[in-house]
Amino acid sequence: MLPRRILVIHLNRVGDILLTTPAVSYLRRLFGQAQIDFLVDRNFRELLEGNPDLTDVLIFPKKQPWQLPGLVAGRRYDWVVDFLANGSSAWACLVSGAPVRAAFHNNYPGLIHNLKIQPPGHPMYAALLKLHLIYGLCQKLGITAPQPVAGDCGLKLNLEPGRKELWKEVLERSGYKQEGRPLVMLSPQSRRVTRQWRPGGFAETARELIQKHRATVVCLWGPEERETALEIIRQTGHPDIRIAPEFKNLKDLAAYISHADCLITNCNGAKHIAVAAGVATVTIHMSSNPIAWNPPGADGGPWHSKHPIARLENLHCIGCQKNVCPYSLECSKDLPASAVTQAVTELLSNIGVAS
Repeated sequence: MLPRRILVIHLNRVGDILLTTPAVSYLRRLFGQAQIDFLVDRNFRELLEGNPDLTDVLIFPKKQPWQLPGLVAGRRYDWVVDFLANGSSAWACLVSGAPVRAAFHNNYPGLIHNLKIQPPGHPMYAALLKLHLIYGLCQKLGITAPQPVAGDCGLKLNLEPGRKELWKEVLERSGYKQEGRPLVMLSPQSRRVTRQWRPGGFAETARELIQKHRATVVCLWGPEERETALEIIRQTGHPDIRIAPEFKNLKDLAAYISHADCLITNCNGAKHIAVAAGVATVTIHMSSNPIAWNPPGADGGPWHSKHPIARLENLHCIGCQKNVCPYSLECSKDLPASAVTQAVTELLSNIGVAS
């Protein structure tokens, strides 16, 4: 029987939520008339607002977890698809009462996830991996579904035209966005130290781009990150690099990023916002696997030409997946700024922004 009511769960993390939107689109293609809801933490709800594939966005009651059964059980879902599989999402699955409660293979008992899907045995883009959870679920239930392909992986983020126009005007009035000059944004943050390229590298790259391409450079920052941004600006030592304003919400940040020609970024949430907004990126990878976090190439390449990467390829431990480095963070210290500058230069040329 085809599902009429589906609940998708991914509670937090900007990138992970955006990377789940292709799976929602896939579900909508398969079950056009179904009710498709998304359960998410309050702080991330706006990433899903206006998504045409969703019927409703539910807020996980983090501070009143006893309210969860009333929130989800009364909706009588046929399927609950848990893309997070942690304690909170497992609790939501359990109390939903849905006859199908699916997740990738994990150690939770069948009482929580009664259909566990074996993930593909090779690395792939996280958005494509999530599509395979739906595809595998359909296979188990005898439902015909097309095999997911790279073209199904477009991230969705609804940005209102008025919001985008507002931030475009802010950039133009402040002199950040100028005709004939590429606008490059920096996102030097990451929750994990093993994904943080050194601030001096960002500064050197910014200086080279300003000198070689007359770029204007803006450094993004978030809570507790302003000092890092100011240090990069200080080390760059040029008036054409400036600090971004403070944003009240994620949609404003996304609208601001949408006007960049390129985002130079660590492996973080801002990178996925840029991808969803159609902005070219150069991502610096250290402990993370670039195949997992970059859109695949349409030509079968490991990542899209609009989203190249930079990393220290010959380092013996590159892509270690560790959150704590057992060595000396050589992946950060030893990656030369020239490698990042070259990747950005080639990208700007390819997209017709700089010669």
